[in-house]
Amino acid sequence: MPNAENIIKQLREDYKMVFGSDQGIRVLRDIENRTGVHKSNFSKDPYEMAFLEGQRAVPLFIKGMLQPEPKEKK
Repeated sequence: MPNAENIIKQLREDYKMVFGSDQGIRVLRDIENRTGVHKSNFSKDPYEMAFLEGQRAVPLFIKGMLQPEPKEKK
């Protein structure tokens, strides 16, 4: 049975494969534009703001998965 570290490592590779292609890069840019990742999502309505921030979290998570694995601190 694979351990959590190996599962995450494989998922990172999967994300890189999917979003590393020209098509994946275009799709990620579209997701960023549709979710407001590059603009303020402020709203006076706390529920709307929570919703918008939830949307914004998706491309940020994807971009985080595309980064090199963090090195362990020793």
